[in-house]
Amino acid sequence: MALKTGLPEGLRLARFEREAEAREAFRGYDGKEHAVAPDACIQVAEADGRVLLGLVELDLGTMSARQLKAKAEGYGEYAKLEGGRQRNEYCPPLLFITTSEKRARSFLATCRRTADQRQMLVAATGLARDIGRSLVAPEWLAGEEESGDLLAVLRGARRPYDEACQREEAERREKDAERERLRSDPAALREHLRRWRHRDWGVGRLGSLAARALEITLEREEELAEAERQALLALGAMFADPLHLRLAEGEPNTERQHVLDGLAEHQRARQLGEIEDLARRFGEGPALRKARGRLRAGELLAAADVSWLRREAADDERSRSEQECLHSDYLASREARARRRWKSQRLVARLRNGPEDFLEAIDREALRFCRPCEEIAYPDPERARYERGRPDIAFRCHFCDGRDLSAWEPSAEGDGAVVGGRELKP
Repeated sequence: MALKTGLPEGLRLARFEREAEAREAFRGYDGKEHAVAPDACIQVAEADGRVLLGLVELDLGTMSARQLKAKAEGYGEYAKLEGGRQRNEYCPPLLFITTSEKRARSFLATCRRTADQRQMLVAATGLARDIGRSLVAPEWLAGEEESGDLLAVLRGARRPYDEACQREEAERREKDAERERLRSDPAALREHLRRWRHRDWGVGRLGSLAARALEITLEREEELAEAERQALLALGAMFADPLHLRLAEGEPNTERQHVLDGLAEHQRARQLGEIEDLARRFGEGPALRKARGRLRAGELLAAADVSWLRREAADDERSRSEQECLHSDYLASREARARRRWKSQRLVARLRNGPEDFLEAIDREALRFCRPCEEIAYPDPERARYERGRPDIAFRCHFCDGRDLSAWEPSAEGDGAVVGGRELKP
């Protein structure tokens, strides 16, 4: 076939396959094997190394309209099922060479009804009797009005593939740049982790304290502290793919683990500072004592715990006000009770003892201790009226409203007790 020679300058025929070699099988919608068998398949190499493909059908005017339609339908199905991609990088164009422009246009019209030009470009020319000229003549039809030479047709068929490759390359470069940004910019990595905070990306592999410390870092809106920046840089280096939060295999090395441990210590110190600020604002209370105890025991508070702690500290302040009032009332009432007990004694006993000797016994009877809150509970006569409690004996904790109270014991020095910051003296 004359297509083997006569190519424009800068092009060379890299491969030429006749019908037997050019046959391409593909599976149809019916599940059966189908095939297209062009008269030839050409591969033309450009100077820059790109390869242009083409499936050639040569018609010398012997095929009937039914045969041409069947051929067009076969190529249409081949294109829809991406049969061309089974052997090639992109779907080759169909180059239909026939005996006249009228016959070429008729075949193109049939192809438009059976094949999507976006899936497979079909071009036709009426130069079957002068194939040599068909290589360079601008008489190839690719639509109702479009025309050009063979090189334009071959390049036009490859263009969508090249553009897709360029888009993919641009996306790849963009993703690579984003990966590098996430590894080198701690603030960017924090925002990325926030967007994926509900995804399980294996943060548990870093250890429970490091995982909690990172969670706190993500929750905070303030500018990153140095310990947080260093930890996020170390974390970024541990990702095989930070864009998709895929950690590299293996455990963190010693240096990175040290940085993550430093983040945990930083967050613990910051939370202890917040507790001290709350204590100065609201006063000491059970909620702050418990939180401080957890931190000193090596834990970290969740961000939600810290948020609730502010409310609990405010609640404790109100409870402390109630406790102060009941404490004051109790001190006044126990003095009267102690004096009454002293007066009820015989004269000899009164001379030997004073009213203050009865205070400890009264405290043991009236006071209770809430172990969870580490607070003394005082009698509440007003509330006892409608809760059917004894007005002279404590029955609930003023902070947690708990009723499972322990007996109160004075301090070993015998001068009262100091519990939760509260000192009770005779």
